[in-house]
Amino acid sequence: MDGSPALLLLLALGLCCPGIRGQMSEMKVRFRDSITQLRVGQRLELECQTDRDNGAFWVRLDKSGTLHFIVFISLLSRVTFEGNQRTSRRFEAGRDKRFYWLAVKSFTQQDEGIYFCLMNINQILYFSNGQPAFLP
Repeated sequence: MDGSPALLLLLALGLCCPGIRGQMSEMKVRFRDSITQLRVGQRLELECQTDRDNGAFWVRLDKSGTLHFIVFISLLSRVTFEGNQRTSRRFEAGRDKRFYWLAVKSFTQQDEGIYFCLMNINQILYFSNGQPAFLP
């Protein structure tokens, strides 16, 4: 059997140390309300369901491929928006048990993109699935 040392190491770690892989089993983003079609000026609410209490970040990937930081929500539900601000004119955010939520107060073209929540656990970033939010 011709096996590379790196492949053998990964296999050994996977078999001996189950905590190394799968530290995060679930992280899903979805609309809080069933939205069929977004409209300008509409309130958009997203939630991120996790199986960890570790604080969460919300980011948006715009049409050009640029990631934009929106907010960090701490384990104690303290929010920090862009520019180290405690409040935002455009967004609201919070935590309810294992749900971290984000609201766009009045959706505009500049808010279009794919929204992600992410967590930093043991110096590893975990990204949720992306939730697209685009005007028709």
